[in-house]
Amino acid sequence: MQLAGWALAELAVVFAAGAGVITLLYLLRMRRRQVVVPFAELWEQVTRESESRKLWRKLRRLFSWLIQLILLALVCLALGDPRPEVWLREPATTAIVIDTSASMAAVADEDGQTRLALALQRARAEVEALGPADRALIIAAGSEVSVPAPLTGEGGTLLAALDSAPPDPDSPINPKTRPRVRVGPGEADLGRALLLARNALGDQPTPRILVLTDGALDEAGVDAVDRCIERAKLEGEASCEVLDIGAPKSEDGEADTAFGRNVAITAFAARRYPSNPDQVEVLVEIQNLGAEPARFELRVTADGLPVGGKALELAPGDRALEVLPKLDAARERLVAELRPLEGADGNVDEASAGALGPSIDDRAYAVIPPLDPMEVTLVTDGGNLFLEAALLTLDDSVRLTTVGVDEGAASAVGDANLVFYDIAANPLPDPLPTTNLVIFDPHRVEGSPAPIPLLRELRSPRLSEQNEKHEILEGVVFKDVNMFQGTSFDLAPGDINLVSHLGEPIVALREGDHGVLQIGFDPRGSDLPLRTAFPLMIANAVDYFGRREAGFVAAIPIGASRELALADFGVPGEDVTLLEVLPPTPDNPIPARTSEDAEAGVERPTPLRVRAQDGRFRIRALVPGVYTITVKDGAAAGAVFEVAVNQANAAASNLESRLVDDHAVPEAHAAGPAPEPAPLSEGPLWTLIMLAAIALLTAEWASYHRRKTV
Repeated sequence: MQLAGWALAELAVVFAAGAGVITLLYLLRMRRRQVVVPFAELWEQVTRESESRKLWRKLRRLFSWLIQLILLALVCLALGDPRPEVWLREPATTAIVIDTSASMAAVADEDGQTRLALALQRARAEVEALGPADRALIIAAGSEVSVPAPLTGEGGTLLAALDSAPPDPDSPINPKTRPRVRVGPGEADLGRALLLARNALGDQPTPRILVLTDGALDEAGVDAVDRCIERAKLEGEASCEVLDIGAPKSEDGEADTAFGRNVAITAFAARRYPSNPDQVEVLVEIQNLGAEPARFELRVTADGLPVGGKALELAPGDRALEVLPKLDAARERLVAELRPLEGADGNVDEASAGALGPSIDDRAYAVIPPLDPMEVTLVTDGGNLFLEAALLTLDDSVRLTTVGVDEGAASAVGDANLVFYDIAANPLPDPLPTTNLVIFDPHRVEGSPAPIPLLRELRSPRLSEQNEKHEILEGVVFKDVNMFQGTSFDLAPGDINLVSHLGEPIVALREGDHGVLQIGFDPRGSDLPLRTAFPLMIANAVDYFGRREAGFVAAIPIGASRELALADFGVPGEDVTLLEVLPPTPDNPIPARTSEDAEAGVERPTPLRVRAQDGRFRIRALVPGVYTITVKDGAAAGAVFEVAVNQANAAASNLESRLVDDHAVPEAHAAGPAPEPAPLSEGPLWTLIMLAAIALLTAEWASYHRRKTV
């Protein structure tokens, strides 16, 4: 505490002089008024009582004298204008940048507090330590940068922005009110957050940037912290302090691995089977980002109903790519979840739950649009109706086009997803179309452009061995198949031998951008078309190539602005210029259809307008879930489709700090202990002293009129 007004020596002189005057006044003897009474004995009793209270009267005068001295002392103290040291320094302006990325939801100490909770505690301490002339602002750095509290000196405004308590449903305040600083999905955009902080502090006195982060950043975030520290070394620039709120460290400085455990879904996609649109195949990539083994359950649901699952165990750092085939899910929306296993007592296994880490990356979403029929072209000489009949039985999943040999050139059939060549003794077109191909008897004519070359010709071959595990031969049995002649193939590395004649490949598959299935005999010269194995093999081949062509319908990652094509969702977009995007909310990541929401009374978020050009549009998704997009103009006006958005970011799910080694925060820029709260948040202090003096004077005045101090 220091005096900003009169000096202590000056105040001592004033107090001494004032005290002397007050004391002198109290030493003056009070002259009593003489009164003539008619009968003296009438007052003798009063005189005797007055003498008995003489000592108390002296004490009352002493008490009154002390009150006057205290009043004088308060006035002198007010003239000195006492102020805490924090008030006498230069005004400071602080930008508090709080990392709100997904990793900040991890538990940070034995008490179960999250990293964000510790960051908010430090931010509150900074606000409570502000002096009367200090100002601060709060910046939340998530996948989107926000400013919960603008630059202000009002401590109440800043503390309200840091209130992380969840809404109380019984509170009279709107229960939908959410905390202003809260963990979100994705990675922290520290580059934009620190740029915003530096611009806000541009012309402010004593600028300072305080970064509260757990250090679990991506490359861009680490570089942003490094730039902040390097720029702070320049004269006139804002200082930069970093507080690494990560896993607690042991005595040797190593982070406690128990607080860095996390398992995340880093990819989730699904696709329908062309031959059975009511079934889906699901692809899930899961990564154990912790330093301890993890056991858990993967569960897939469709509109809340379980359709598949699997118990998994991952070693530290392991990544698993799980494919769940043939799940019965006619619905379009899928959710993949990681759940802890149950213990022997039927309750949640604590070790399994702890290994999963924060739940923000334990869920992923996928939307499967209706499956369009596969475009299949049959190039034939018309002599094999069995093949055409087998393809016609797939009418629900195949749009078949039959053309003659003369129309089978690459330019004519290049738009098809799959082309069958069954042209007997006619030559294959050269070049072949760049699409998936199934070719019967490809080397019947010399100089064939078939991709898999001829090994030798076979006379009356037998289908003696087959690769029963391959999808094309699933359920197919070649037994006693008779044929007149055939050819075997000279396989290259990577080619797959499906059926052999005494070890020589007679049916082979070459995979690549476009697959090729070569069958080394003419169906007309065998009895295979008369067997059930033939249409089953054709159906399996169509299904196999259909899944290769359609691919998994994957979700887009959160945060970055992505360009999407309307054609990928089955919407003709040549004349579309305007779209309406209805995003999900953190509480409702998979919103119901609009009519269902209306019936249930569910409040929906405000739709966003997005421009489209040349059949393409850009979307920046900030909340994981399902986005509903409506076409507002053009020939496809009114069309509605959905897009799934997931975190799918291993860097955001990795709980280990990257502010180490070459990126370690220098000691000079490491934030120290939390500051002590300021004695008072408002000033000057002399006004409070004068108020105290007035209150004491009022009390003395009241006691005087009640004859207590005189």
